[in-house]
Amino acid sequence: MIIIGLTGGIASGKSTVSNELRKLNIPIFDADEVSRNAVTKGSLGLQLVIEAFGQDYLTQDGEMDRAKVSQLVFANKEARQTLEHIIHKIVWGEAETFLAKCREANANVAVLDVPLLIECGWHKNVDKVWLVAVDKRQQIERAMKRSGMTEAEVTARIDAQMSLDEKKKHADVIIDNSGSLNDTLIEVHNELAKLAR
Repeated sequence: MIIIGLTGGIASGKSTVSNELRKLNIPIFDADEVSRNAVTKGSLGLQLVIEAFGQDYLTQDGEMDRAKVSQLVFANKEARQTLEHIIHKIVWGEAETFLAKCREANANVAVLDVPLLIECGWHKNVDKVWLVAVDKRQQIERAMKRSGMTEAEVTARIDAQMSLDEKKKHADVIIDNSGSLNDTLIEVHNELAKLAR
């Protein structure tokens, strides 16, 4: 089984690639979704977050106050590392379970869709790193359009992540998503064909 680590910065088009792979019945592990579930009400993850940051980071309903936690971690590197350490441990456990199930099902290819694949060091646990890339200007414009964030907010998030140039050093495949959707999908199919060979 070939394990692909799929990664890319905010608004790079990683979801576009992931959705296309899903349409081809390739099993996908969505780290974002697992991360969100890791800190839902009553979870061990949320308990650990509150132990680290305090009750002030809970909503009245007992959920994690995501907006407040986001503000904290983007302004405070230590807080970000604490949060990442809690969540990454849970997410990697789930990823290992996912890969074990894929092996049992005799899957030829399995994909770990992980925004911070390289930052976490998880790129060392996959066979191929696929990096979805667009230039920074496009990234900012797409993120603003998609999320309603200001340019300053988007730029802060991009700057908080590893630079694209640094990520490229670890990538086996760079999928250029700056052109048309069709161009991107052709690249995805070409790369899968190479793996099949």
